[in-house]
Amino acid sequence: MILFFDRSIGTVVPQVLLWKSLRFPIQVEYHQRHFAMEEQDDIWLNQVGQWGWTVIGHDSSYHKKPSELSAIKQYQIGCFYLWGSEALRWEKLKCFARAYHRIIEAEANTSKPFIYRVNQRGLLRPVPIP
Repeated sequence: MILFFDRSIGTVVPQVLLWKSLRFPIQVEYHQRHFAMEEQDDIWLNQVGQWGWTVIGHDSSYHKKPSELSAIKQYQIGCFYLWGSEALRWEKLKCFARAYHRIIEAEANTSKPFIYRVNQRGLLRPVPIP
């Protein structure tokens, strides 16, 4: 499993997880490492889906946009809408840490494609995919 943090998360959270001394057990990638900031969501979603990566982001509208939804369905992508788009980085990191085991469990046990909302307490709620 590879967690891909989209551009809406920024670089700080994934870079913290990449610290060698942290020994985070999952491979982490992030948008700015692979794509231009202005890359259209349907373009990078297609590529990330082909790579089989799981998406973590703040943009909670992929299921509402036809081109993004099409990529999620076509490439069987798992997505997590993380709480805290306007929160401090520390708060984002705490939210992710609270949700970490639930994210891993949902990714392993949920048929793809799927989308979950992650609330501030780290609880997951499925988002229906039309």
